[in-house]
Amino acid sequence: MKAIQTWATMAGLASGFALMGYKEPPLDLLITSLAINLTLAPLTAIVASRRSRSVTTWLLLGLAFGVWALAASLVLASWRGSPRAPSGPDQCQPPHAA
Repeated sequence: MKAIQTWATMAGLASGFALMGYKEPPLDLLITSLAINLTLAPLTAIVASRRSRSVTTWLLLGLAFGVWALAASLVLASWRGSPRAPSGPDQCQPPHAA
């Protein structure tokens, strides 16, 4: 019984579901957390594929970490895809004088 409690706690934290204050038996928490991760893993892989990232890696991360992996794929994708400031002197526009 102690092993199920440990696995349920780990799965609940990894999926993010346990942080919501879910107070159910360990087996219910384990099953619910696994269901959430199984649901979010394909979504995480889709986001990763649209951002030119490894689909397999992000699918596995989604299976293991659920909502945390989805959040990471969204945040990392937006950082990578953000426009950068001009770097050369010919690309900078001088301010307009009044």
